[in-house]
Amino acid sequence: MRRLLAIVSTALAIGVGLIILVEQMLGIPLFGLTQTMLQIAVITVAVTILMGVFNLIGVHGGRLLHRRRGWYYSLALLAAFFTVLILGIVGQRETNQMLLDTVQVSVEASLGALVFFALVFGAYRLMRRRVTLSGMIFTVVVIVVLVGALPLTTVAPVAAVRDWLMTVPVSAGARGLLIGIALATVVTGVRVLTGQERSIRE
Repeated sequence: MRRLLAIVSTALAIGVGLIILVEQMLGIPLFGLTQTMLQIAVITVAVTILMGVFNLIGVHGGRLLHRRRGWYYSLALLAAFFTVLILGIVGQRETNQMLLDTVQVSVEASLGALVFFALVFGAYRLMRRRVTLSGMIFTVVVIVVLVGALPLTTVAPVAAVRDWLMTVPVSAGARGLLIGIALATVVTGVRVLTGQERSIRE
């Protein structure tokens, strides 16, 4: 029975995937399946988010009720969650935006600032362990990028080098990552269509 269900689910995934692929390539809605599958996907994502919210409330609520270790963090999380939820339900969008600007953006900026210390410490550990050509290049690039980011007119030449580094090598690396993600997506799609993905077979 389990093997039969695996075969049926694999055939269903392959059939639906091929139909959607043909519709997307031709731009013609053959069976109107693409829109239906997108709606099903949106509903599935919404249900998944709701399950995640209920799981979050259950886990942190239990930790708060039983006063387990770190319960005060759970209290802060639940208080922030319900505050934002209530403000969203009541329609206080301005207050929500203010909370986003004053809390979320500040936390993200602080985490971004920690990258500075991580880069400097990484360069220090790298050069302390062993001096290599790649380590020297990494250290020099870190110094140029950090010094070039300073708002000083005296470091204008370094800022120009930093801008070139951000425009050419960093941009090339980001595009390489995007190409890798696209290739991985294509490979995963082919595995799903051919029934080789374990999540489809089991």
